[in-house]
Amino acid sequence: MKRHYQLILEALLSIFIIVDIVLLGLMTVGFTVGVKPATIYSISTFDLIIAVLILLDLIFYRIKKQKISNDTGLFFRDHWFFIASIIPLTFICFNIFQLFSYTAIIGLIGLFRIYALYKVLLINGSNVRKYPSKTKLDYATVILFLILIIGTYLFFIAEHAVNPEVPNYESAMWYAIISMTTVGYGDIVPITAIGRIIGIILILTGMAYISLLTATLAYSFLDFFRTESRKAGEKVENRVSNYEEKLDVLISEVNELKKKIDEKKPK
Repeated sequence: MKRHYQLILEALLSIFIIVDIVLLGLMTVGFTVGVKPATIYSISTFDLIIAVLILLDLIFYRIKKQKISNDTGLFFRDHWFFIASIIPLTFICFNIFQLFSYTAIIGLIGLFRIYALYKVLLINGSNVRKYPSKTKLDYATVILFLILIIGTYLFFIAEHAVNPEVPNYESAMWYAIISMTTVGYGDIVPITAIGRIIGIILILTGMAYISLLTATLAYSFLDFFRTESRKAGEKVENRVSNYEEKLDVLISEVNELKKKIDEKKPK
């Protein structure tokens, strides 16, 4: 039961890390076209929460349960990205020191943090990635987020100058996410041909990903029940085998006892 809870917690943390990576990617790209400070503050605050969750996971699972206290230095040397991931660089740079003018440096910091979070995701989600790896959902997820980030940027470039419904980068982010989730509120409508093509690509990508995600979930549930059924069958077989062995021993003892009784009978 504890293993199942641990797997659920790892899955939730992996989802949060993925969302954080996407938001940091959108924010990093947004620096080239302009992004509101309020958006940066929100993303940085979320990044701080993720850093705290990774720190808790590191303390209560990676260090405590794996018993690496005697060799902590070696662990952190081989897993330096855990240290990098628990330091909320974006929160420190923006919410504390207000370093909005250092665009190039902030971009490098954002890329470094994304890489550190990605490395943590690979280790934290190693058990969670069992089924996505079989169905190639992990590769599809990477492609999905790349299309989302690049599509947001290109949509803003194409629509910003001519579409009053896209006054800022945040509007392009909203349109890309809504289109990819196939919700389609209709509050933002592309005007240019390039914008419409990008919208079609986002919609088709979202539909394909949802289909693959549904298939992966169905496969994971079927495989889980199949595995549990096999384990239950093996337990029953082991119990039957044990009973058969005990029965054979009992029959052997009865035969020995009968033989002794027959030997003691007067002839």
